[in-house]
Amino acid sequence: MRTATVYNFLLEANLMASIAVVLMIIVRKCFRRSLGNKAIYFGWLLISIRLLCPLALPNPAINQIRPFAESDQAIRPIAGQLKVRFFDASQEIYRLAIGDDIGMGGVSPMTRELKAIVESEYNGMLSERLMELYALGATLVLCWFAVANLRFRHRLKSDRIEPISGKLLEQYRELCTQRKVKPVPVYFTDPLPSACLVGVLRPYIALPLTAKPQEAIHVLNHEISHLQGHDQIWAVLRLLCCAVHWFNPLVWLAAEMSRVDGELACDDRVVEKLNTQERMAYANVLVLAAARRNAPGVAVLATGMTMTGKRLKSRVSAILHSGQIKRGFVVSFMLLSCMALVGAFATAEYKVWPTIPTYEQAQSISSGPIASSEDAVARAKEILANPYFYHDVTNAEWEAHLNEEERPYYSSSNQPRYDVMVRSPDFVRDIRISLAQDGTVLYFENGDCGYADAAASGSLYGENHPEKQEELYDFALGACAQLATGVQPAAERYVYTGDGDFSNSSQHFTSFSFSTDACTYQLGIQTVPTVRIVLYDAEAFNS
Repeated sequence: MRTATVYNFLLEANLMASIAVVLMIIVRKCFRRSLGNKAIYFGWLLISIRLLCPLALPNPAINQIRPFAESDQAIRPIAGQLKVRFFDASQEIYRLAIGDDIGMGGVSPMTRELKAIVESEYNGMLSERLMELYALGATLVLCWFAVANLRFRHRLKSDRIEPISGKLLEQYRELCTQRKVKPVPVYFTDPLPSACLVGVLRPYIALPLTAKPQEAIHVLNHEISHLQGHDQIWAVLRLLCCAVHWFNPLVWLAAEMSRVDGELACDDRVVEKLNTQERMAYANVLVLAAARRNAPGVAVLATGMTMTGKRLKSRVSAILHSGQIKRGFVVSFMLLSCMALVGAFATAEYKVWPTIPTYEQAQSISSGPIASSEDAVARAKEILANPYFYHDVTNAEWEAHLNEEERPYYSSSNQPRYDVMVRSPDFVRDIRISLAQDGTVLYFENGDCGYADAAASGSLYGENHPEKQEELYDFALGACAQLATGVQPAAERYVYTGDGDFSNSSQHFTSFSFSTDACTYQLGIQTVPTVRIVLYDAEAFNS
């Protein structure tokens, strides 16, 4: 796997998810009472999906941000923008530093380090070092998670006393039946600050030995609600997000906030069917558990009832005064969140399949001899009016002269010819047309379309889409038939020579070459946004 693939994923996922985290902080601060804890918890799930899924959907708007200086087409526009900006900034800092050092009469060690960074960017070594650093960080975080979980599980196992039994076991099974949850083992454990659901594949509940009978049933109800909500799987997602994006502090903050919101959502599931007195009893259990501050952290795959300070106060208030949720607001929030998630994946460029036109009734271009510059200009105007080559030349200026120079740089022919230049303030570049004295079109380049600046990008058509190549080939033959007699019936083979993007992918080009008995033709076809011939070179007079 190329490092560019990893960078694309990490940068795009972090950028989109970081924006979402900031928005979620605002939502949970301002709209918790209207939305409820379960809707907010659902929002964190969507963010974790964006952080972990490497999917990239095509987006036409993304085409516009590909940097002109980014030649590596494997690096998508968002990553390309950051890469180019970082490269430009480091070069500018180095330039300023070396200027100061020369003024001081020497080169400082810091400047040498800056030079090394600039050079490593240029030769690709910096990306390899960054990937090694990223892999090291991810490995260390995963090791920390593994050690923390092993220690926690080992301590709970060594402190385990016995499984629950008697009336408490019966009540526990009845609760599982009511909530349609498969019972998991429950063990008394001592010492244990708070009950917790432990594990993922084979979960169990650890219950403090000191829990009073009237408290134990509320505690078990809480942990069963965690099972009902599959919160042990959510805990795995949090750990994966932190491991994959260990360098982003917002991800760690989001993991902690989602853990808290998971506890609040669990409370909602517990109290939704309780009366006021039962809610008071449940809230009292939470307050008693608050004194035990050793709850499992983000790194441990276990739930914990403990929560202190303002969080506990808000939690108790939510338990006692729930029921103010606005259903319509919740539905709207969830729909908008899902739409935003889809939009957050739209970070790939979009190569549209253009409709390739056919011009069966296209008027043929004159083929008679050219005796003067005026004849050459008239023939050039015919070419640019033809639908295969059409270009708006309303404000253009025309210039033509006889050229007897051998093999000019823009043509492969070495016979005398008339060169026509079409200029306009509206053009990016001049349009060049080279005509033999017998009327043969030797060369045509619509430089205004930027073909000369197209960089190879691979595969709008590519080897994987031969049917599209055939359509373009037929279009190219139709164009050649306008310029050279007998091309279409004589053409027997063609070679697809590649695709290219111009600048920010707002234009796209495909190249072909094909041969007849007397001539080899090179064509460039603009395919985005307009399908037309922008390069034609007939190598008929190589001798």
